[in-house]
Amino acid sequence: MLINLHTHQKKEFGLEIMHAKEVLTSPFSYGIAPFEVNQFLFNETICTHKNCLAIGEIGLDKTIQTDINKQIKDFKSQLIYAEKLNLPVIIHCIKAYNELIEIKRSLKPKQPWIIHGFRKTNLTTILINEGFYLSIGTAILHDKKLQSTLKSIPKDRLFLETDNDLNHNIEEVYQQVASLKEISLLDLKNIISNNFKTVFKKWEIG
Repeated sequence: MLINLHTHQKKEFGLEIMHAKEVLTSPFSYGIAPFEVNQFLFNETICTHKNCLAIGEIGLDKTIQTDINKQIKDFKSQLIYAEKLNLPVIIHCIKAYNELIEIKRSLKPKQPWIIHGFRKTNLTTILINEGFYLSIGTAILHDKKLQSTLKSIPKDRLFLETDNDLNHNIEEVYQQVASLKEISLLDLKNIISNNFKTVFKKWEIG
């Protein structure tokens, strides 16, 4: 089965975790991203639904106008629910990795944190050592630095996604990653499936 960790565009490729602001009849993640804080208020009821598999995407983004201290406050408040509900966290982080790592070290969360749309190749080793999972998106289809870095990402810390890409699907990402990892597509599916079972204990893969 193909597993898409994070998507805004439902394409019916295997198991997809939709980023949602309401309860869905299929697996979804719920959270207020830093670029959404002025549009939505966090609703605990939504993330208690059986189909909500993660809190996210949430995090920090220094490219937007929202004050970083406000972002940190909102981020931490949502992390409380992740711990309370035993849900993994899907992280959005742009130009704020120092703050992100500092928060993780200070909070010592029990729940897994996954950086979605990972492209910060110079921080790969640091983030792995800090206990993060890394989710690779459609950038792997063309980003040479990311393609080279992929080889150094441990198989047991890897997820794949499409995010909001309208032009590519998760199958293309799987095929590219399998080729770069020099493994079969079946082996890659098993790797991602095992990682999913480890992190997303709430959901049983059929």
